[in-house]
This record gives sequence, structure tokens and C-alpha cells, in this order.
Amino acid sequence: MSPLIIGLGNGFNFLASDIPAFLEYTNRVITLHDGEYGFITPGSVYVERGGEPVDVKARVRVVNWSPELASKEGYPHFMLKEIHEQPRALRDTWAGLDTDQLSKLSDLLLKARRVFITGSGTSYHAGLVFDHLLSGLMGLDTHAFNSSEYKRYVKLAGDGDVMVAVSQSGETIDTLMAVRVFRRLGVRVIAVSNIVDSTIPRESDYQLYTRAGPEVGVAATKTFTAQLMVLNALAATAALGGGVLGKDEYGLIMGELEHLPDLVNLTITSVEAKARHIASRLASKASAYYLSRGLGLPIAMEGALKLKEVAYIHAEAYPAGESKHGPIALVEGGFPVLFIATDDEYMDALEGNVMEMNARGALTIGVIPAKHQPRFGKLLSEVIQTPNASPGALTILQSIPLQLLAYYTAVLRGHDPDKPRNLAKTVTVE
Repeated sequence: MSPLIIGLGNGFNFLASDIPAFLEYTNRVITLHDGEYGFITPGSVYVERGGEPVDVKARVRVVNWSPELASKEGYPHFMLKEIHEQPRALRDTWAGLDTDQLSKLSDLLLKARRVFITGSGTSYHAGLVFDHLLSGLMGLDTHAFNSSEYKRYVKLAGDGDVMVAVSQSGETIDTLMAVRVFRRLGVRVIAVSNIVDSTIPRESDYQLYTRAGPEVGVAATKTFTAQLMVLNALAATAALGGGVLGKDEYGLIMGELEHLPDLVNLTITSVEAKARHIASRLASKASAYYLSRGLGLPIAMEGALKLKEVAYIHAEAYPAGESKHGPIALVEGGFPVLFIATDDEYMDALEGNVMEMNARGALTIGVIPAKHQPRFGKLLSEVIQTPNASPGALTILQSIPLQLLAYYTAVLRGHDPDKPRNLAKTVTVE
């Protein structure tokens, strides 16, 4: 079912699928549930379910989003505005986190027989980062999958398992179907969403809200980095509970996340001009590769998705080590290959991958932490330097230049990045 939300005004009412559609006029809303129907007039709302009236007054909630969040405020596109909003959005995300809730949910994860992690599109990429943190660093038994492929995992699921379902809108139909099926099998579900009282959080056992504010652009930007902040905080809390992190290490990671909005702001201001320059070299290309290793791979996947979504350039992400097993056959003079360098342990291997691409005449572009600039600066055709940070925090910082790169490439190619063709903000059909 598609979401339906009633906006309550004085002498007028709205019916829409998303709150920003009427946020300029009212912030009082009622969310309709599956199986409910009724009518609205300028002065009244009537809803029933199964032939019985629904007490809609008890369901009214006030959304604390300002109308300015749903306007461009002088930016040429919502996508650029929302990229620049990320410092503010991440502060709100951090402020909304409850340490007691994180401890409770981390205990649930640590006691789980196995952990399923699911999402679609960008949310799946956020889930992959979480999967890497839980399995690669903590040794938990995790299974991350695209929500549309949930049937493959049904026979593995049962009592004692936990699912983390990531959905910006809270309405993604494939993710919702996975939640419903797995809950019937006894799996407890933690929903990670930006929209309070949306269907997936409502039908889950536990809720974590990203609180990034309304996102009008179809391509996710600030909601992705907000998801990463929430999932990094949850993973760090689980690592503390599981004895993988000591209290001092945990304090350092959480302190880094708390102050990350300042580093995000620094990243935006320091890389935007370089991203615009590199976009001028990408705009005429037909294809590109995004390569990384370890925790950077989901960020490479997200970067490739962004370029496809808004610039309409064919882009694929691969583990850098897999590039030798087929993809390198397409690389020739000027072919763009972007490298995302995140984990220190992979730098030697990644350096070799860059040299392989250089030998084929590729246009090699690196998103590199400042401490590795001396090593990679002379190897790469173009370098975007980000501040130094832990690998988990780097997943957020390195997302920023990839978003800007996709945005400016789209604009240079004459496309509207806010309204990519054939795409919708919320996917409600299988």
C-alpha cells in the first residue's frame, strides 16, 4: 500500500503521500494505516476500519520540521541544499540518540543467534557498512541482503534471530514485506528510519530514528549519512558490550561521532571546488568504475549509484581486488576509475590496484584521507582529500565528495538532479 498522510489546517485539510507536500501550511498530521478509508472536507476528517470509526484525534502528531526545510532557500536544487544541510542534520541525528536504547539494542544483537540486515538502494548500502562492523570487526553471524531478495533467507530465520531493517521513508514495500515475513517467523526487528510513525517502524519491535529532516531530492544524501551515524553508534555500543572495545576506545569513537558534523562541514567547504572540477572531466564519459576494499566498498557502491541516478552515467562498483577478474577488460585511455581508500590495512593492495589502472591509461580519481595524501597524491590523476578519521567515521566523510561529484556531473550534463527519470522517492510497489 502507498502511504497516505492527512495534514490538518484551519479551515482546510490536505491528503498527500509525503509530509513536505503541505509542510508550508501545517505541521499537524495523521498517518493512515493499511485497511483504513474515509473522507476529508475542509473542516473535518472521518476515517474507519472494518466498519468502525477510528479515533483520529488520538493519532494527531506535530512534526517539528520548519517550512524552510522543504524549500530550496536560494540553492539551485534540493540535492545541493541537502548535501550542505548534512552538518545540521547529523547534529539532530546525534541529539536524538538515546544511550540507554542503544545499550538495550546492542544487547539484543549480541544475544542473537544471527543478525539479518536488509534495505533497498541507498539504505542497503548503509546496511552493508553495519554488516561489516558487526561481522568483520566483532565476529557476529550476520547476513546482509537487498530487501527484494528476502525469500532466499526465509529458511534460515527463526526464534532467536534479529533483523535490522533500514528504510529512509519507512514505507519501502520490499523492506516492509521482509519485516512482515520475518516477524511471523519469530525474528525481532529493529527499524532504522527517518519518518516517525511510518509503516516499517510501526510494524517493527524497536525503532531508531535518524531525524535528518525532510529530504525532497529523490537521490538520498543527508538521510544516508544520518543512517551511517546511527548504525556506527549502535555498532560501537555493541562492540563495548561484547568486549571488543574498552571504555576508553568507546568514548573516543562516540566523541568522534558527536563532533563529526564539524568535520562534515569542513569536508564540504574543502572539497566542493575540486568535485566541480573533476565533474567537468567526468561529464563527457559513458561509464565509470568505483573501486574500494573493506569498509569503503559500500561507499563505492553508493557513489556509483549516485552517478547513475542523477547524471545518467553507467557506473559500477567492485571490490578493488575483483577488478582483475573481468572489469579491467573495459579499461582504456581516459576511462574513469574512482578509488575510495578507507581502511589502513588495505592501503598496500589498493596502491597496487591504482598502478594497474594507470598502466591501462585510466583516469584515476581517489577519495583519500589526508594522512595518505603523500602516498597516493602522485599516483592518481585527481585526488579529493578528506579529513582523517576512524574507518567508521570515514564512511560518512567520504560519502560527501561522491555526492557532490554526482551532483555537479548531472548539472554539467543538463539534468535535473532533484527529479531523476523513472525514479521515485518512496518505492511502494514490488
